[in-house]
Amino acid sequence: MKRKEAPPASSGQKDYRINSGLARGLSVLKAFGPDNRPIGNAEIAARVDLPKATVSRLTFTLTELGYLNHDEETGRYSLGPAVLTLGYDVMAQMEIRDIARPYMQELAEYADASVYLGTLSGSEVIYVEACRTPASMAIRLGVGSRIPLLTTGMGRAFLAAMPAAEREAHLKKLAPDYGDDWPEVEAKARAAVDYANERGFALSGGNWIAEANSAGAVIRRQDGYPVYGINVGGLQSIITTERLEQDLGPRLLACARKIEHIARGML
Repeated sequence: MKRKEAPPASSGQKDYRINSGLARGLSVLKAFGPDNRPIGNAEIAARVDLPKATVSRLTFTLTELGYLNHDEETGRYSLGPAVLTLGYDVMAQMEIRDIARPYMQELAEYADASVYLGTLSGSEVIYVEACRTPASMAIRLGVGSRIPLLTTGMGRAFLAAMPAAEREAHLKKLAPDYGDDWPEVEAKARAAVDYANERGFALSGGNWIAEANSAGAVIRRQDGYPVYGINVGGLQSIITTERLEQDLGPRLLACARKIEHIARGML
């Protein structure tokens, strides 16, 4: 069945998938120029073509959330510090990718495997960078792919590194997804956490993709919280468990520490 395309923005048709409240709030933030000159509700309303009453509600909400600053004396608004957080994560990921890529590529070529950089997204991990070799292309994952937390090397590395309360919350949340398989999945995940806490990297032996093995390690902030993960993996015929335990796992951990050391100022 052919997918129905959304109407062009210029067509005048309203797309039901667009949240109008969110769109209006973002348009208010975009009303401020590069100089961040304070402006009032009337000027904002004129810039975004919305009723002043609507703009007043939006600016109040955005101020409460920290995205705008409000000057009580003049009644004008300027962009607040929370706006910086909207772009910080994206910029940080772009920078961490630049830092990590040469180390990832070196490991991928040594191992003849795939090496990925990922970050937590809810109870999943999302890949933000990938370095692969021809032999590793059989497993079709790339930037933007999402992988499970409990059954992958990188996911288990995150589990091991996060605070115990957060780990237990993830386990409780994910339990219903596995149904009758949960006792086995939980036992393997907890064993992998213990292994990772002892060795510094976590393993997955066909626990997610049956024919693949992987190892994962984390990149931490200065306070020790894991913000990125890195893994190495591929077909079991090339990436054996023994090879991961004795060679690639320790190399992966060293790679994570190099990236962490260079990137520590921005994490």
